[in-house]
Amino acid sequence: MRKQHHFFSFKYIVFAVLVVLVQSLTIEVHAKPKKVKFNTSVKARMTPIQYCEKYADEARRQMQKYRIPASITLAQGMLESGYGSSYLANVANNHFGIKAYRGWKGPVVYADDDAKNEPFCKFKTVEEGYEYHSTFLLSNKRYASLFNLDPTDYEAWAKGLKKAGYATNPRYADMLIRIIEENHLDIYDVTKVRGRGRNSKIIPHKLYVTSKRRGLKYVRARADDDLSYIAKEFDVTKRQLRSWNDLHKKAVIMEGDIIYLQPKHKKADKKYPQHVVRAGESLHSISQMYGVRVSSLIKRNKLATATVQEGQVLKLR
Repeated sequence: MRKQHHFFSFKYIVFAVLVVLVQSLTIEVHAKPKKVKFNTSVKARMTPIQYCEKYADEARRQMQKYRIPASITLAQGMLESGYGSSYLANVANNHFGIKAYRGWKGPVVYADDDAKNEPFCKFKTVEEGYEYHSTFLLSNKRYASLFNLDPTDYEAWAKGLKKAGYATNPRYADMLIRIIEENHLDIYDVTKVRGRGRNSKIIPHKLYVTSKRRGLKYVRARADDDLSYIAKEFDVTKRQLRSWNDLHKKAVIMEGDIIYLQPKHKKADKKYPQHVVRAGESLHSISQMYGVRVSSLIKRNKLATATVQEGQVLKLR
């Protein structure tokens, strides 16, 4: 009986040890995932204004080199990348959804698109992605007919991209056109040059867009500027510029003056309900400062003339 008792005791001990081992392994297996850190951070979705502030200059450079409308490049970048927030934009600097086909020899990332785990090009910088997007269109026979189009005809380019099969969405062209027109991206389609022949070169103005002026696009006049050159550069008329900036026909623009490229608003941003007139300011300079029409300021403040005095409080909204 004693031997049998020892036998059962031994079996019990072995069983207990096995239970402890299994429990420890189970704990270890469940504990391991807690040590693994996944990088799930992504860039926040930019507003159209923020996207343009960051990439419009690059889009214009691409237009100068390859005659692809800057507005089209920007609209495609915004749409394909979710305004810079997509997985491909974050991990691959790929704002155009370009797949790693046609002899691509660079790094690749995989993502689901028309099929699962499709290869996409990975770029070192967003600017490198912009350059590859341009050369991709230029070197692909499917898009050859687009380069016969006027580089400022964004509608024809949008429809041509859809027809050539850039995207499978049947509304792709309409989506691009809507983005361009809602955000006035066509003002980036610069083709005008100074000089002639080999010495000709584009000297574009730097475009500004600030929240203070509620998203209005404008340039600052240079020392040698006049309205005619600015109008030609941005494919608008002098009459439009005069109207948008409350300028009379004989007005002379000075270096540093704000020149709006679209109509000003009827009231200022919510952050600026009023303005106290300072020495040297005029109603026109205040209207340019806040992107508000002179006529709206006169009406809102019940002014008899366009003259203002230092210390006067003006309602801006």
